[in-house]
Amino acid sequence: MEGGNRFAGWVSSCSRYMFREHRLHFFGTLAVLMVFFVFMMAFQVNLQWFWLLLYAALILPFAPYVTKPEFFFRSLPEAINERYGSMATLAFGLAVLFRLYQEVWSNALVVAGFYGDEHTREWWLGACLSTAIPVIYSFTGGMRASLVTDVAQSVICIGFLLALIIVLGVNAPASFGSWNGAGTCNLAADPTPPVLPEQCAAAAFDWIRDAGKAALAYNYTAPTCSYGTITSQDVCTSVGGTWTAATCQLLQQRVCTTSGGKWQPRERASLEGGMDLLVVALMQGILSYPFFDPVLTDRAFLASPKAMLISFMLAGIISGLFIFLFSFMGIFGNMVANLEPTTVAPAIYKNMLAGNPTAVSKYFGTAMYSVTNIIFITESLSTLDSTFTSAAKLLGPEFLGILEIGQPQPPQTANKRHLRAGRIIIIILAVIGILPLLANPTALNATTVSGTLIMGLGPPVWFLIFIKGYRPLTFHIPFWWGIGMGVVFQLSTASCCKDYINARGFAFGSGENNTLLGFNVIGTAIAWGLAGLTLLENSEGSNLIVAAAQGNNVVKLIQKLLKPLDRVLGGKFDRSAAANPNMAVEGGDFDMSAVKENAAFEERLQRDQESGLAV
Repeated sequence: MEGGNRFAGWVSSCSRYMFREHRLHFFGTLAVLMVFFVFMMAFQVNLQWFWLLLYAALILPFAPYVTKPEFFFRSLPEAINERYGSMATLAFGLAVLFRLYQEVWSNALVVAGFYGDEHTREWWLGACLSTAIPVIYSFTGGMRASLVTDVAQSVICIGFLLALIIVLGVNAPASFGSWNGAGTCNLAADPTPPVLPEQCAAAAFDWIRDAGKAALAYNYTAPTCSYGTITSQDVCTSVGGTWTAATCQLLQQRVCTTSGGKWQPRERASLEGGMDLLVVALMQGILSYPFFDPVLTDRAFLASPKAMLISFMLAGIISGLFIFLFSFMGIFGNMVANLEPTTVAPAIYKNMLAGNPTAVSKYFGTAMYSVTNIIFITESLSTLDSTFTSAAKLLGPEFLGILEIGQPQPPQTANKRHLRAGRIIIIILAVIGILPLLANPTALNATTVSGTLIMGLGPPVWFLIFIKGYRPLTFHIPFWWGIGMGVVFQLSTASCCKDYINARGFAFGSGENNTLLGFNVIGTAIAWGLAGLTLLENSEGSNLIVAAAQGNNVVKLIQKLLKPLDRVLGGKFDRSAAANPNMAVEGGDFDMSAVKENAAFEERLQRDQESGLAV
């Protein structure tokens, strides 16, 4: 009975918080969701191009939920440390650091494409310079410099985006509304179908009139025998083998219809039409991914919960519209390459067909190429300066705070020691973050793969809304389960291991991302189930004994390993700090007001429990 009452209390608390205290956010989210699908259906756009829209327009406003006034938390790591302990905070910090590392190379990759072909000198120079510029002003100005520059960068991007959309609208082909570039071609029945590569290529050449472009419009499969060494059909059948005839698959709508075939477009509202990636985006975006992005969560605590909720909603809507509108650039490129191939220069045709913004901007000439370049550079700088300031905050007051006084500290209490550590990690992250470009990654991997890795982060962060007390298992069990599933998925697609890991059993549907979808559906369901079971732990909601946190052996080990950095950071890690917060830092200009704030914080938590707020 007691357990049932507790569950009813949780449901009541969540519903009150959503419908009464923040009904604007709840119904606003539903409205944006409806608008999103109306746009998709009205423009008949393949939803696979816009899976990030929901992440920006719908999900970002969820992050301020953990700033409910009665919690008195000043950062997400502080909340995690209070409920789940220092080991959970360190694990969360490492996951966040991995995300920040991915932000560096993914942004450098996008910008570098405007300056040269992959791995040329100009390409590498563009990647390095686009990373070095935000390093400089983040190193000197911190989060204030990031916030101030974000305003100017937003104005520049929005202005240039509007100019770009006008150009795309004026130059869009007349058949834009009825065009669907994703589908299959059913060739008309013919006694002598094309079975030779030359015949297949001729079918594409008849429309495109360029051999290089035509090569991208068909897929020829040579005839094969189930016995690999046999190349004759008669011999293959005589020995009991299975002969597979040659096939010619035409990949473009106009090539298909010109050759007498019937183009069968993919059903948009299906997994094959891109909905599989949209489902993954919804799952990751609503349940876990926003809490994995410190660029968002750090800003959720800059002002009052009400102010930040409104700010996040407005920012989410604006950024969602920005992504939605900018995505038309890729659609335009693929559409023109399909419908008007003779107007595209052979040098950029392949990238134009793929919807590459660099190729599309070159198609319009130098002026539009410069406009697009400015948009990408500005957005890259805006993201990277936030990335570096978040890394400095993570490794400075938060990570060192755990080592010094047993809990992460907010930026307001940072001292010179924290500042030095933050600046050091900015330099290290910038250098290491460029290295993945050597392995030819794709920008999409920065979100889909990392989002799969942290599928187990969502339950413990969402549970911060209603649970009280010290419950480390509620964090560790779903979190490490998600990490394990993400690693297996990554290895199953890696060239080194995919032949040894059979992940086909996880596939949901027949879409291009069916395995990714399966891993996320199964992994997320189990993660939430495991997290729910762990709520039985510490059901009375008792708080963590401070001495237990300060006496953590792992923290002591890290303190010992970091002793060689004492001279670099200033001051030193004193072992007595684990027992006495007043002696946390020696020679580090430690502000005693931080200790006083922590004492007041503990008193407020104690009052919460005594007044019956603990679940």
